Amino acid sequence: MVHYADGRPIGDLTLRTLAMPSDANAAGDIFGGWVMAQMDLACGIRAAERAKGRVVTAAVKEMSFAKAMKIGDTLC
Repeated sequence: MVHYADGRPIGDLTLRTLAMPSDANAAGDIFGGWVMAQMDLACGIRAAERAKGRVVTAAVKEMSFAKAMKIGDTLC
């Protein structure tokens, strides 16, 4: 999450979910595809509100992950 200098988050939270063992590989790292799916859900919620109708993610050209998520991490 991005924050103001005083620590308050910028924007509104759309989705918060917990990474579970079924979302991870044998080393305990969460699958990147699972993270992307959660992002797609959150973006879809906001896009549908704005469009006042159905929306679709047509393509994702590139995705970079800053660090690994672990089992039990919260994705916001």
